[in-house]
Amino acid sequence: MIRKINTNTPTKTNKRIISLLSEIDGWGFGYDNNSNQINVSKPDAGFTLKTYNNSSKYIDNSGLNCFAYFISDIVEKNIFFKFKSINRIHWNWYHPGSKMELHSDESLDKFFSIVYNLHTNDGGTEFSVNDKNTFYNSIESEALFFPSKIQHKAVPPTKDFNRFSLNIVVNI
Repeated sequence: MIRKINTNTPTKTNKRIISLLSEIDGWGFGYDNNSNQINVSKPDAGFTLKTYNNSSKYIDNSGLNCFAYFISDIVEKNIFFKFKSINRIHWNWYHPGSKMELHSDESLDKFFSIVYNLHTNDGGTEFSVNDKNTFYNSIESEALFFPSKIQHKAVPPTKDFNRFSLNIVVNI
């Protein structure tokens, strides 16, 4: 159901991507469930940069998207599914004060999600399946592949200052 894939992406490449992410305009507050409004009574859900989304506004960045396509190609090769299309590309940035909620990326069976970790840190991704929670550490160059309808949430770092990840939703 949830597959871990080591993409073997070099650390130097991941550091280049993080450098690009730290300098780009267009970051917004992240949200997990239905609202893109910041709630001043709650902690933020991290920050997100949408560089492709077939159903909402995004900031096109061909350099970052090229890397996302590269990661999706590696995942596709390793899982033996053929992807029809990419539905969205979101870059995420979390800090120790971020607090996320369980959510699904999509509700239809034809969608699968990829969470790619740009660096190792003490954050990760938590899944809730049949009321059982499973945590996957954020390991550099590792991608998680799973049905988009599975409830999951990002877990922010507690000791490290930042966590950068990539979320791709594909149509199979």
